[in-house]
Amino acid sequence: MEKNSIGFGARGSLLMIYQMFAYAGYTAFTNFPQNVMSDYYGGTTVTTLMNLIGSLIGYCITYFIVAPHIGKIKSMKRVGIILGIISLAFCAGITLIPPTSRVLWCICFVCVLITTQLWGCFFVTQLIGNWFPRRKGTVMGIVTMAFPIVTGICLSLFMTHFYTVLGTSGSLTVAALTAFSPYWILSVIGLLICGFFLKDFPEQCGAYRDNDKNFTPEMANEMLMRELEARKNSCWKRSKIWGCKDWWLQALPSSLLLACAMGFMVQIIPVLFSFGAALDVLAVPNFVLMSSGANAVLFGLSIFACFGSWLLGVIDTKYGTKTAVFITSWIMLLAGVLGLLNNVWTTVVACWLLGIFMGAASNFGLSSIVRYWRAEDFPSVMSGAPPLNTVIGAAFPFVIASIASALTYRYAFGFVGIMAIVCIVCISLFKPRGVAEYDRKLRIAAGLEPDDVLFDRLDFEKRQNAKAH
Repeated sequence: MEKNSIGFGARGSLLMIYQMFAYAGYTAFTNFPQNVMSDYYGGTTVTTLMNLIGSLIGYCITYFIVAPHIGKIKSMKRVGIILGIISLAFCAGITLIPPTSRVLWCICFVCVLITTQLWGCFFVTQLIGNWFPRRKGTVMGIVTMAFPIVTGICLSLFMTHFYTVLGTSGSLTVAALTAFSPYWILSVIGLLICGFFLKDFPEQCGAYRDNDKNFTPEMANEMLMRELEARKNSCWKRSKIWGCKDWWLQALPSSLLLACAMGFMVQIIPVLFSFGAALDVLAVPNFVLMSSGANAVLFGLSIFACFGSWLLGVIDTKYGTKTAVFITSWIMLLAGVLGLLNNVWTTVVACWLLGIFMGAASNFGLSSIVRYWRAEDFPSVMSGAPPLNTVIGAAFPFVIASIASALTYRYAFGFVGIMAIVCIVCISLFKPRGVAEYDRKLRIAAGLEPDDVLFDRLDFEKRQNAKAH
């Protein structure tokens, strides 16, 4: 029986640090150029278009080329390190290429988006799955804290340092090199940790899966065989997934919530700078994280993001993903309405609300499938989500930047409000029991024995919620 206080082990903890550093590098080198350096390379419309192109190419490579042949890769660790080194070379490029070579910089930035996605978000995460097969959710819940921390607190520090150095040196290259160097160094440290202390599987370096000495390789292989056998009988093929109305009604809100949050986060600095000195009253002298009004807003956004991730996660666990998504959608609607008012203080509140639904939204795509589908159907159902998440997630930064460029960020907030209404309508129409009924039809059509597993789960959840009230 798995212990709750089992810990992660020394090498397992190093793997988690490696994943957090990889996420930090990925976020910094894909987010910060669009936020702080975009004015020097064509503006946010250009950089977000590059984001769209790079993200889609990265997705296609990952899910159509790499993923189908993943079993042929002898060492995930080695491929991850190679991709990490290539990524860091391109990351160095976007700090060195001057604005006079805009086309070359854009090509390099697209390569950054592709390689960092493959390295930090795919190959390193594959190691997490190998080391923590039964505790991957817990581990990922910890390491993904890197996203709100980097997009809020670290962006604030980056911005302060970048403009300070730029003002004193007058050199964009010097400012970019020194501001990006901490994230480049963290990524190098992560690669060194992986190279010297980690292997593809924990048994290869004297450690244990899930840090459980009773969890032997034979047990892991047996668990894998059972899972693979169950997957063979999964009737949720991709064509069937996309033919399920309730899959769309839960997948669209999850995708739109995350896409709207990330769409604004990659250009939050231009939003704040549009108010000039009006934010200065929030500045706290001698506190670097709040040294300017914009920094203070970003610091608050990080706090709200971490709080939102925890609070909505509790609601998700206790009352169901549908309830959590419904509440989060209303938070996004309020953010859109407040931002639409075009008042400095309502926009500040809108940005903090943005933090709440950004911190929460990254959880829903995973938790909804875990909650409303069978364990053996999880890989099949999850495979339908990446195209939706990737296309919407990659497009929205460009859409929001285009709206802001043609009009103002006020109307971009209005667009987010409209998307929130779509989320509210979809999640209100979503029926978990509809998934169970559709599952039963698929099983009968596939010649499998129908059962009440999903219905029983929903009835149990309903009874638990009734007790809680």
